[in-house]
Parts: sequence; structure tokens; C-alpha cells
Amino acid sequence: MQVSNLRNGLAAIVSAGVLSACTSSDSSLSQAVSCSDCAVLSTVASDFGSSAVDFVATTQDFEASIDRSAQDLSDVRFTTFGDHFYRIGRGATSSLAKFSFSDTETPIWEYSVGTSVNPYDVVFVSETKAYVLLWQSNEILEIDPSVTDSSQAASFNVDQIDLSVYDFGLGLTAATGFEKDGLLYVLLEGLDASYVPQTSRLVVIDTSTNTEVDVNGAAAGNAFDLAVKNAGDMDLFGTDIYVAGKGRYGSPAELTGGVEKVDISGATFTSSLLVDDDNANVGAQIIELEIASATKGYLTRYNAYQDVDIIQFNATTGAVEPAPMTDYTAANIGAIEIDDANQLWIGVGSATIPTLDIISTIDDLQVVQVNTSRNVAAIKFADTTN
Repeated sequence: MQVSNLRNGLAAIVSAGVLSACTSSDSSLSQAVSCSDCAVLSTVASDFGSSAVDFVATTQDFEASIDRSAQDLSDVRFTTFGDHFYRIGRGATSSLAKFSFSDTETPIWEYSVGTSVNPYDVVFVSETKAYVLLWQSNEILEIDPSVTDSSQAASFNVDQIDLSVYDFGLGLTAATGFEKDGLLYVLLEGLDASYVPQTSRLVVIDTSTNTEVDVNGAAAGNAFDLAVKNAGDMDLFGTDIYVAGKGRYGSPAELTGGVEKVDISGATFTSSLLVDDDNANVGAQIIELEIASATKGYLTRYNAYQDVDIIQFNATTGAVEPAPMTDYTAANIGAIEIDDANQLWIGVGSATIPTLDIISTIDDLQVVQVNTSRNVAAIKFADTTN
């Protein structure tokens, strides 16, 4: 999971024109989507020829409105804040666009965020303040998302935070982040120009001054150096950040990742390797994780392309279940995310019938399965009632 202060659940979405059917992609539907609380799904075609955003209710009938804002680019992710959702154009596109739920097809504005800087995530602090995390740049951008059109670049671009000290030659490789209590937490994968994993780090920024906070104590530098390599996902639970490290792709894979538990309660962070990816019950790369409780977590184990398992582990002891979950073994798992109702959302890819599965983390039984327009690549939760 990528951590977000936007996670919300416990309401419903009613898409204009959607009756009792679970899904709809009728082109005659209104461009509006009523989203009091819903999931915003980034979906990508199995042949990587197109992408779109789907909206799914978090409760009741889990009604869905699919195939919105479709385009012929696949390196795209969507995120959300308040009454709006945002399209992140990654790679060479390197753009950000803002949409209203009242018009899911026409952007309010769209801006370039640089030349091939590869934006990976946007972390919102307020309606007027957000941070764009750039994977192939030495900077984090502060923007004002409240601008009203695409002609206000001077107001849109607020500040740049220089973190070049953490560049191994490819840029920051900033993968994901979240904001908590006035602090911006950013996870850096730490790859060099040859994509060889070096040191992954947690960087903390004071959002009132855009200055880095020293969380490393007496050690060199301000960032917290992680033990796991190629860290690309994290989840906040209480005062702990759980970090998933992938190690290095290869044949065989370099198992230098795992799950690291970072205690952020003090001025200086401390951590422990909770799950070794070389554990007998893992033995492969760990891509994503989700924490359901102090004693229950889920991780995705990458065996090969479109061959991924979901495995449970104890979030306190690190003990890993000996077998993957029955229905999620050797599957094309695109994303996992837990909502505020403690339901685990799972994107299951397919060239013919991609789905979104929602299961209860209490008993791991399926609550519902929803067809999606394309394979789910990311899941975010919106709440327009706040």
C-alpha cells in the first residue's frame, strides 16, 4: 500500500445512470459521479495500451462507475483529495491534472511538472498545499492545487525542496509518502543509475518550513537509512511505519529486501527487520504490504510476471504463514489496500475479466467481487464529505 491521509470508507457512491447493476461503462452516462465515500481505482489495459479511472462504493451494493477519463497512455495513476481527483502522468509525460467528481472527463487544469521527472505520488496537506514526489529528480515540488485553470503556473508552482544529497545517480527515486502532524514522510528507493539498489531511506520534511528534519540522531545525514533495499511501499500503523523492500530483480532475485518496522515515536527513528524476504515462508521479493491490526498484516510475494501471492504475517512477531491465501496464489495481483472499515481491496488482473475483490480482514471471506474496466494498478479512497 502506498500510505495516504485520504483513506476513508463507510458510505456509498451513486453514479448517475447506474441502477441495480454492479458496473456500468455506458458512454451515454453523465460525466458526474456522486462520491460521498468511494474508492478511486487506477486501471491499465492488459496490453498497456490505455488507462482509465474507475469509482467503486466502499459499502452497500458497492456500485461502480467505470471507464472514466480514459486515454491511450498506460503509465498513469490517479489519486484524490476532497472534492477532486487527480491524474498523475508518469514517465516522459510528467504531468498532473485535476478533475472534479462533477465532471470526470474534463480537467480543471493540467500542468507539466518537469521534463521526464517521473512523478510517482502526490501528498496533500490541504486544499491549497500539496507535494509532488518525483522519481527521477532531486527535488520535491510544493504546489497549490487550488488554482482554477491551466494558465496560473506562477501560483501553481510554489517551492522546490532540494534533496540532491540522496541522489545515487538516477534521482531521488521517491516512491511514496504521507503527511502526519505537519510532517511529510517520503520513502526513497535508493537506486543508482544502473538500477542497482543502494540505501533506501525515509526522509521527513517539516511542511511549515519545507526543511528536512533530522531523524537519524548521531548518524550521518538527516534521513533514516533503512536495512531493506529497494523499498517501494509503506504503511503507517500507530507510531510504526512498515516498509516493504523488493531487493533486486534478477534471475534469481537478490533477496536483500523484506519488511522493516520503523518506530517513529521518538526524535530519532529506530527499526527492526520484521520479515526477511529470505524467510522459508517467503523466499521471493516482497512488493506491497498492508497492516490490518497489531497482529495481522498482508504482503504480496512476487514470483514472476503476473505470478504473485498474498501471504499473511504477524505484524508484531513477523511470523509468516506457511502458505498463501487460497484464492490469491499465483495470481495477477496489481494492488492491495485496506479501507477504514478494515476491508482488504485486491486488484486481480486478467486479459478478459479483471476484477476488484473486497474481503473482510476479520475472517478473510470475500465481501464482494466487482468487474473493472481494466487491470487495477492502484487504489485510493476519497471522502468528499470532509
